[in-house]
Amino acid sequence: MKGSTLHRSGLTREKMGVLANISQTDLKKQSTKSQLNQYYRAAKAQELDILWGNVQKGIQKVHNVAKTTKQKSPATYLTIGFVAGVLFMCLITLIVSIFSMHPKVSNEIETSSNVAVIGTENVVDAPSEPVVTNEKYIVKKGDTLNGIAYRFYGKYDEAKILEMQRINNITNPAAIRIGQEIIVPVSQER
Repeated sequence: MKGSTLHRSGLTREKMGVLANISQTDLKKQSTKSQLNQYYRAAKAQELDILWGNVQKGIQKVHNVAKTTKQKSPATYLTIGFVAGVLFMCLITLIVSIFSMHPKVSNEIETSSNVAVIGTENVVDAPSEPVVTNEKYIVKKGDTLNGIAYRFYGKYDEAKILEMQRINNITNPAAIRIGQEIIVPVSQER
């Protein structure tokens, strides 16, 4: 720098020497950092080369195993899937049939073999006849005759549905209305 420039800037030669030393020190620090970065980059490159070599060895092993095993044709997989599907459907059908079976509840009155004799007459209990009572039901949203029959009888019985239609003068079971009063015949044991 020229002396006039130094003078205008207010810098002395000593201050300029200190600045020059500082800038040389910064250059040394930067060169040291760049040397370390180059060392780390070289070390990383070696690590990556080792890892890539291991990956390639693993891929080669997989290819060797795949070549030695016999490949199955798509028809084999199709056949296996079909057989498994048939077995699964049979199992589901069996389970549904087991759970849909209702044991028949015997409402019959057991008669004993001992008959009580009163005087000269034999008294035998006569089987009681079921009493049919009519219950009223108000149709709600989503109700059908089939659903109402299931609710009262516990199962779908076409004869009872037809009886409900006959009693209520319903010609079209799909034409029942919300709020309509339906009479449902229910039999009860005495």
